[in-house]
Amino acid sequence: MLLLFALFALALSTLPVGAQQQQSAPDVVGYVDEDRDGLNDHFRDHDGDGRNDIGQRPYPHHFSFVDADEDGLNDHFRDKDGDGVNDLDGRFIDSDKDGFVDNIIDFEGDNINDITGEKYGPRGLKGYRFGRIFEERGHPVKRFLDENGDGMHDPFKRLHQRMRMMDRRMDYFFDEDGDGIDDARLLHKKRGPPGLRLQKRSKVGPPRRSLPSRLRQDDPERDKKRRGRK
Repeated sequence: MLLLFALFALALSTLPVGAQQQQSAPDVVGYVDEDRDGLNDHFRDHDGDGRNDIGQRPYPHHFSFVDADEDGLNDHFRDKDGDGVNDLDGRFIDSDKDGFVDNIIDFEGDNINDITGEKYGPRGLKGYRFGRIFEERGHPVKRFLDENGDGMHDPFKRLHQRMRMMDRRMDYFFDEDGDGIDDARLLHKKRGPPGLRLQKRSKVGPPRRSLPSRLRQDDPERDKKRRGRK
């Protein structure tokens, strides 16, 4: 038994470094925000150098460090709020075709965020779920509010709850005026029955309804039949 174990350990030690990294799955770091400032207390990488700002330890990742303007910041990936989603780009893309999504920390490529443990997919990386950086729009939340300490901006949370009640998905937020309401995808009005639609609401009274064109046309025979019923 000891001989078999020794042989296994010897075989593992002879693997290339990259293969050894692929053998071990990174543990989920977790998102903790005790002071509710919208920043992860356990993980952050504000300059995108591949090292955790909390302790300066390197973490498994696939993005490269590119600093064309020499300002000390990665031009391709940064994570100031520590939610594992790229602050610079919140899209689900694989531009270099290496089989890994560019804008999220997911070393194994199993569609699970290595930092928060959240699942993600083509519909969105869920950058809105944690922290003060609104990755889907590429800018920080000006006034981060988190009353219950779950890591999510409260206006986003209320909107998310309303969308769930309406059996709709919400993967992106577009809120230019900062009122917590998705400007682009919140409520899509349902269309009425075929041939019957609401016109623009008038200032006084209920909205007027317009009839199908075939019923708006003059029809003497139809009018004669109507008069005969009276």
